[in-house]
Amino acid sequence: AFDRSCATATQILAVVRKTDTMLVASPITPPALMHDIVPDSDEDDEILQAVLLASLGQGSSESEGQCSSATQAQIDILSQCQPPPRVSTPVSLSSYAIEADLDEAAKQTLQALEDGPDHLKLVRVRGDGHCLFRAIAASLTLTAAWGGSRAFEALQSHLQSLSERCAQRVIASIRDMLGRNATEAANAAEFLNDEEKSDAAVAALRTCATDYMRQHVDRFRLCCDSGNLEEYCARMSEMSSESPTFSPAYGGHSEIVALSEALRIRVEIVDCSGSMEKSAVPTYRLGEHLPSGTPMVYLLRKGLHYHLMLPAQAEGDRIAEPTVANP
Repeated sequence: AFDRSCATATQILAVVRKTDTMLVASPITPPALMHDIVPDSDEDDEILQAVLLASLGQGSSESEGQCSSATQAQIDILSQCQPPPRVSTPVSLSSYAIEADLDEAAKQTLQALEDGPDHLKLVRVRGDGHCLFRAIAASLTLTAAWGGSRAFEALQSHLQSLSERCAQRVIASIRDMLGRNATEAANAAEFLNDEEKSDAAVAALRTCATDYMRQHVDRFRLCCDSGNLEEYCARMSEMSSESPTFSPAYGGHSEIVALSEALRIRVEIVDCSGSMEKSAVPTYRLGEHLPSGTPMVYLLRKGLHYHLMLPAQAEGDRIAEPTVANP
C-alpha cells in the first residue's frame, strides 16, 4: 500500500509541476518503486508528504470503520443482555454455596445458617458498587414488609426513635418504599428494584454514613489511606459523575460501623472472601450492645461485594393478624 501511495505521488508530481507562477503539465511516467522517488525540491517533498499522509489517512479510516463496526456489534449484543435485579427474591444459601464454588468451611457455615433458628436465605444484590447500601436498605424494608403488621409497626417505631440528624433522609426513603401501612408495604420489593426509589435510599445511606463519619473525625480519620477524611467522604457520597469512567466507591467496614451507630441497627457479616481453604469462616458482629428488638441486618461478604441474608419468617406471605371474636 505504501509503494502504491508513492507511485501515485510520483504521478501527481509529474502532472503538477510548479514553474515560476504557472502550472505546466508533464507526461505521466510509469509507476516507480519507492527507492526511485527523489523529490526535485523542498516544495515537491511537501507535496509528496501530503499525498502519503492522505493515503495513510484513507487506510486508517478503513481500519477505523472496521473497528467501529465491531464495536457496534458488541454494543448490540450487550443491549440484548438483561441486567440482574437490584434486589432478587430469596434463594437457598446452600445452593448458592455450591454455585459460587465456596470452600468446605463456607459451605458448612452457610448450611448451618440455613438450618439454624432463623433459617436464613440469600437475597442477591446487584454488583453495581452500591451493594452494601442497597443490602441494608433492603433488609430494613423487606423485614418490615414481609413480617406483617407487627414487624411494620416495630420498624416505624424504631425509625421514629432515631435522633441523629444524618438519619433523617434514610428514614424518609425507607418510609417512601414501605408506604403508610402493612398493606401498602406489599410493593416494597418492587420499589427496591425501582431505579429512582432504590437509588434514593442508597444515596441517603451513603450521605448518612459520611455525615456521621465527619461528626466523629477522630474515630474515622484512619479509615482512608490518604488520611484526608473529607476527600474520602466526598468520594464515598458520590452517586454519579460526568466522567465516562466513573464508578461508585464501594462501602466497607467503616461505613457499616457508621450506619450501625447512626441508625442503631445490629449487623452480622459472614465473610466468605478468599479462595484458600480455612478452618472457619470469619463472622463480624456490630451493635451487639443494642436491645434485642433492634433491627438486625445479616450480610454475606465475598470480596468487595455484599449480598443480603433474610430470616425465612420475613419472606413470602404475611401471617394474618389474630382477630378477636365479638363477645
